[in-house]
Amino acid sequence: MEKNNMEILGDFLSEIESLKKRISTLEESVVAMKAEMESAPVETPSEPVSEDVDIDIDIVDIPESEPAEPVAPVEVDLPMAEPELPVASEAAEPESEIEVKPLPVPESEPKKSLKTVDGSYAWQSAKPGMPVKNLRSAISLFDRALFINTLFKEDYSLYDKTISELNQVASFPEAIDYILTNFPDWNLASDVVYSFMMALRKKLG
Repeated sequence: MEKNNMEILGDFLSEIESLKKRISTLEESVVAMKAEMESAPVETPSEPVSEDVDIDIDIVDIPESEPAEPVAPVEVDLPMAEPELPVASEAAEPESEIEVKPLPVPESEPKKSLKTVDGSYAWQSAKPGMPVKNLRSAISLFDRALFINTLFKEDYSLYDKTISELNQVASFPEAIDYILTNFPDWNLASDVVYSFMMALRKKLG
């Protein structure tokens, strides 16, 4: 084993020596190349020689034009325009006054004269009782059936329409006028009309 190690060590040493020789030879060659480069003359580029180019230009003599003779101004006799004098305008006639007619005032429609009741009836002077805001609340179920069967000839729609329109009336005389116009055949002295009128007076007084 010792012999083998010695042999390996010897091989390494021999390789190192050979590498040193190679390095020294490379260094020598590098030095020689540097010396050759320094000794070689440096060629400077030659400057381009500018050549003078002679360009012959033939100048053509252009004859000078003779100066034009001055043209004499032409005199033209133009008639002078006379200035227009302002014409005195005639006195403007005064504008006729516009008659402003007042707008016609619409005539108010003549008030409709209410129909009056001939004679005196009990429902005109009797006390109506507690006032109500709606005429329907012043009519009992029995009276409603009685009014529909007798006064409105069993026509419920006519009864309902009449009660609705009388609810819009503002005074008792207007209500009397409505009844006399729409129901002229009512017997104002009958007990049924008395009951209807007293219910109407609770609403209108």
